[in-house]
Amino acid sequence: MRLVLAVTAALLALAGCKQQKTSTGDPKSVIARVKKEKNAPRLPVMGERRLEGEGQELRASPDGEVLTVLLEAVHPPIQGVPPPMRLGALWAVPSKGGAPHKLGNGVTNMAGGWLHTADSRWVIFTAAWDPTQQVGELYVQDAKKLDAERQRIATRATYFVPSDDGTQLAYIEGGVLHVGKLPSGPFPQVAGEASTAEFSADGRYLYFKRKFSSAGGLYQVDLNEARPQPRRLVDHVTDYTVLRSGKHVVVSARATPADRNFQLHVFDVGSLKSRKLSDDCHRYRVSRDGKFLAWRDNVPGPDKGALLMAALPDGKPRELGANVSDFDFSPDGKRFVYRDNYIELALGGRDPSQTDKKLVERVGDLTVIEMPDGKPKLLARQCPNFLFAPGGSALAYTARIDRPEVTRRLYLYPVGAEEPFALKDWLYEYQFVQTGDVLYFRSDCLREGRACDLNSISATATKEQKPKKEVEATYGFRFSADGKRALLAFAHLTDQTFDLAQRNLQTGEQRIIDQFVEWPGLLLPDGSVAYLVHEKSRAGVYVAKSL
Repeated sequence: MRLVLAVTAALLALAGCKQQKTSTGDPKSVIARVKKEKNAPRLPVMGERRLEGEGQELRASPDGEVLTVLLEAVHPPIQGVPPPMRLGALWAVPSKGGAPHKLGNGVTNMAGGWLHTADSRWVIFTAAWDPTQQVGELYVQDAKKLDAERQRIATRATYFVPSDDGTQLAYIEGGVLHVGKLPSGPFPQVAGEASTAEFSADGRYLYFKRKFSSAGGLYQVDLNEARPQPRRLVDHVTDYTVLRSGKHVVVSARATPADRNFQLHVFDVGSLKSRKLSDDCHRYRVSRDGKFLAWRDNVPGPDKGALLMAALPDGKPRELGANVSDFDFSPDGKRFVYRDNYIELALGGRDPSQTDKKLVERVGDLTVIEMPDGKPKLLARQCPNFLFAPGGSALAYTARIDRPEVTRRLYLYPVGAEEPFALKDWLYEYQFVQTGDVLYFRSDCLREGRACDLNSISATATKEQKPKKEVEATYGFRFSADGKRALLAFAHLTDQTFDLAQRNLQTGEQRIIDQFVEWPGLLLPDGSVAYLVHEKSRAGVYVAKSL
């Protein structure tokens, strides 16, 4: 299930990028600014290079102590390979100092390439990846002892997944599913003809799907049993969700392989008894606490349909909307929103008859329900997107305004407020900090959204409070987990690189870390910043200390 962290309105026509023409003699003119940028002296580099070479796909362990990156990555010269795919050498770099270590060659940046376990203990990766067969050699590396020898788990793995606590690993080799303890197993065979797998949140159960050629069934394995045996839930599965509560599994499946309709089932984890909720479900969402399930039937069409909701496991379905597109629960489960009367409109007021399909925006009537049984409340018509605060139910959303001219307006609906209120027109992007108590957004943009004001407002603000402009001319931003620091990017005029700055959001102190670097960078838990530089004279992975 998707977790929306940020919403971007990135098309120029609705970004508010309205530049006034200026003469070449004006300091604000493009020519003058280009000359100033080229002739400006370089600022001191605050970061320390930890690994030399042009890197791609920089990642970090959850605790921020180990960075991983691909060096010498190239696009495979194979027809049909996705354009973003790269194969390169995987390196691990201690973020607090120490020698970097090469982990393997031929590692892909796509799904199935590598990951850090949730406990930050292991780096799991597939080397010698073959894009044509989608197989590779599966290895595990101790992230706390990078100089220790890596352990090879399988020679031709097609899929792998660790448990949430990072202690177990399941993988598929030659269609056979294996599962065992990290790092060295043993990894006994569990079942054949498997395609994907997933652990329950507590690690007791392993769920896996069989290949389409083997009926595509969903199976459960109780790993606490002395001799675990797969138990079938249902065949022809298209999607499923293992609830974190550990009580139920929600499954979407066809009745027959040729059926175009998707039935929606809820299974009890212990007994595997099921309840069918729909004969034609196109999309579903489960509340984070596992108490409610909402789904959209595939009538009148694949893009919109009737929306229903029920309490799990046996609540009576409640119909909410007739032409709903998307919908979601707030992270704390106290609010539910959906977009009804879903339509497509020409972007930026263009003539619909002359508009390419790529130049349309999808909007609907944004409606909110206070859980568990509140009445639907219309918040805005022609809403393109919405976003909940992490961990709470404060809601930010945009609405398309057609008169006197087409624009997009940002609204905030705090918890406990009677009505939402408008914040800004012509915004470009908005995002809550991870603590959920402050909303940031970019507005008043120039250069097609590459230079915008960064504004902030409390998630508990009242209508009388106004947003505060924090920084001018920003391109992108990232926040620390505690919401106290921000990593900012400022786009150059002459190339596709950026100046990187760190800002203390409490004191307003800000410093430039480096110039002409790649974006995005990583803001690590200890406040330090990791980033990539591609300039030939100093290419590498850099780490700068916290502000």
